[in-house]
Amino acid sequence: MKICLLIPPAKQKDKQPERVYGCTFSVYKQPEIPILYVAALLEQAGHAVALNDFTGNNSWEEYTQFLRSADHDVYVFHTVLLAESVDLQAARLIIEQTPAKIIFFGPHPTLKPSHFLFDNRCYVARGEAEYIIGDLLQGFLAGSVEGVKGISYLKKGEMIENETFGVIDNLDTLPFPARNLLTDSNEYFNPKLSERPVTLVLTSRGCSFRCYYCVPNAISWARELEWKRFHDGSKPPVKLRSSINIVGEFKAIKSAGYKGVSIIDDMFLFGGKKRILEICDGLEKVGLPFGGLSRCEFVLDDDIVSALARAGCKYVDLGIESLDQNVLNDIRKDLDIVKVRRAIDMLNKYGIEPKANIMFGASPLETKNTIQSTVNTISSYPINYCMFLIATPFPGTEFDRKAREGGWALEPDINDLESNLSPTDKSLIAYPHLRKEELENAVKKANRQFYLSPRRIWFQLRKINSWKALKDLFRTGWKVIK
Repeated sequence: MKICLLIPPAKQKDKQPERVYGCTFSVYKQPEIPILYVAALLEQAGHAVALNDFTGNNSWEEYTQFLRSADHDVYVFHTVLLAESVDLQAARLIIEQTPAKIIFFGPHPTLKPSHFLFDNRCYVARGEAEYIIGDLLQGFLAGSVEGVKGISYLKKGEMIENETFGVIDNLDTLPFPARNLLTDSNEYFNPKLSERPVTLVLTSRGCSFRCYYCVPNAISWARELEWKRFHDGSKPPVKLRSSINIVGEFKAIKSAGYKGVSIIDDMFLFGGKKRILEICDGLEKVGLPFGGLSRCEFVLDDDIVSALARAGCKYVDLGIESLDQNVLNDIRKDLDIVKVRRAIDMLNKYGIEPKANIMFGASPLETKNTIQSTVNTISSYPINYCMFLIATPFPGTEFDRKAREGGWALEPDINDLESNLSPTDKSLIAYPHLRKEELENAVKKANRQFYLSPRRIWFQLRKINSWKALKDLFRTGWKVIK
């Protein structure tokens, strides 16, 4: 079959939904790894696969012209929260102008499949969708989809939801993402890695921790939403790729000309010390710079952090959220704030750039004083990067339920969000002692206090090695501090 994977234009030029995590609008462009995984499996199955990304030109006229001349049998959308309206607009044009079928997958179709079944040619692949989409295409060829696990569809006007697929038990069976479909890899970068192009790697899926506000990367979030629905709200098991498989992908990435890797796991350092050291030993031989996410307590071991440094690790994003212990306890972060500074010092000791992630308003225990204290403390630490954001009660999270029950939620349904701001910048919560405007102003004030310090300005300027890098710095920096 002829399959087209689609990323439609944004409704506004600078407000392209970010689809790897799915919680914000894009600040810098990243390859959409969820759709590249699907593409790789479909290519492996012998389908003719194309990827059409319209995010660069923002032209709906060009998109419509493309549909008039296209002859694909199936169009596939990977849809996250902020992409629902734009993907549905693009899909309706397909239904109007072509005889093709449409498949939606991703966290938002998994959570609310009925939103996407507006025509009997529309289908939803729920949860961890790679193998499900392949099975669904086989169902199309066979003339029946009744036995395909993990799908939702319309039959005589009624929504049918087949039994769940579950999760992929052995991630090593998946082919590497189809990066060959990307037409201009040089547009993908990460400001924390000095050279481009940069690509993304996922070495595990899922997280065993219990933070009640968390929305992980889009693949892990979709599998978690589906699993919780059929397993009484429990989280799915964490699945890990083997060290051999991970190192093999890094080798393929380097051979393809990439200069760096962002590891997007919810928690890269899962699996124990032995596994991490095996991965690091293999990556040291590859020689490709990378970075990833971690909890603070996972980077307190000299052996692990020194191995990461030798392997080429350039940065680690630390999920800190707050430097008030009462707030951390209330959001079930299970983090002792003493470990935050220790983790930062350990990373700096081995030349790995620590980046802090700070979130305001996830708990009713948050106050203006706790926010300012956190900002003052994190600004005093020896770090050059920090992301400040407002906690958002995303649909499907326990925070969403608590916010509605407690009367903290300001929007009746944040899926209807139409804003020039990311939901993590526009406050969708408020407390009697902490107003919406105070939370929004806190993010602006924190970014300016942190990034406009002379030390951090000089750090960024010293990294500039080209006119392109200078433009990227000003573009990204302006989005952060404005």
